[in-house]
Amino acid sequence: FLASESAGRNHSYARRLQSEKKDAEAMEILKDVAKRYPDTVFAHLSNARIKSAAGDFAGAAEDAKKAQAAAVSEQQKTNIKTLIERLAAKQDINK
Repeated sequence: FLASESAGRNHSYARRLQSEKKDAEAMEILKDVAKRYPDTVFAHLSNARIKSAAGDFAGAAEDAKKAQAAAVSEQQKTNIKTLIERLAAKQDINK
């Protein structure tokens, strides 16, 4: 549980950096989350965001689906479903 909590905090921090237009720094944190906390919902979301930023929407959708399967709450699953729909429309989920 603690690993998931730390992964969630780091993922949230990366999202905040993105909102501050610090994309390069955010991507480094997302890469770290994916590496340090594999097989967590946040690792899969981090990979999805990294691939989306690179324009790999199909790969990002695959990772988002893995995140949805790993999600614990219905709210999280619903939020990820929205990301999957945006990726299907070839929209960058980081924007």
